Amino acid sequence: MSIKGSPHARFRRALLTGNPTLVLAAAAELPRVDLADALAILLVLLDGRSPRYDRAAVRWHGRLCLEVRGLSLGDAGLALAALQALPGSHADAAAAALRTLVDARGHPQLGEALTRWSARQE
Repeated sequence: MSIKGSPHARFRRALLTGNPTLVLAAAAELPRVDLADALAILLVLLDGRSPRYDRAAVRWHGRLCLEVRGLSLGDAGLALAALQALPGSHADAAAAALRTLVDARGHPQLGEALTRWSARQE
């Protein structure tokens, strides 16, 4: 381990920069990226207007569908619509809908990531 800390600590610091290139490089060092960290990466890509956002959103949505128990077809559709709306003029409503969905399915860490992102948008 370097003097600068563990890969996860470097990842956390990279997230604070909001720089998609740094975040993706730091994430590549992690042995595993959990769903909440993947959402944080997705939101950095969104803020950075990265052309990688769409592909990353599809991938995150797939992971959400696989990893969150009890997700219905309607829930999956709502999540996908929210991800599609995040870059638009109704980002707050999209984030709130997604936050409500993940909180209701017992994943408050995902909701917290969306809350932090929404607060930065104000």
